[in-house]
Amino acid sequence: MLPVLPVFLVGVASAPLLKKVIRPVIRGTVKGSVKLAMDAKRVAHEINEDLSDIAAEATAEAFAADLQEGSDVPRQTTKKARTSAVNG
Repeated sequence: MLPVLPVFLVGVASAPLLKKVIRPVIRGTVKGSVKLAMDAKRVAHEINEDLSDIAAEATAEAFAADLQEGSDVPRQTTKKARTSAVNG
């Protein structure tokens, strides 16, 4: 049991020193992770805005093309209207 005691004492003596060294390292890692997550969220928001702008432009171009073709009312969707069969 005698060889274990010096190792234990070294561990107990070095614990405060390790706490002072490890805490800033862990804090820096967490801080960097939070920054990375915030940047990723910002980039995703910008991409979403860009896609919304592209969709709005495409819709406007489609409506303009319909109006140039002479249609009184531009089509609003590409879905076909449902026809209901009435049995009488």
